[in-house]
Amino acid sequence: MAKSNTCEQCINCEYLEHGDMACEQKDDVLVYENFIPTKDYMWCKNKKFEER
Repeated sequence: MAKSNTCEQCINCEYLEHGDMACEQKDDVLVYENFIPTKDYMWCKNKKFEER
């Protein structure tokens, strides 16, 4: 079975506050806003993924 890599499991994903998470690999990109995935969620399609 293929392993599913997600933003939450990536070392480049940083929790900000109030349910917001940002990707450190791209400036000003929120992958979560108020605990809801944004349009930029998984923007790199695992190309920048690094496991925590």
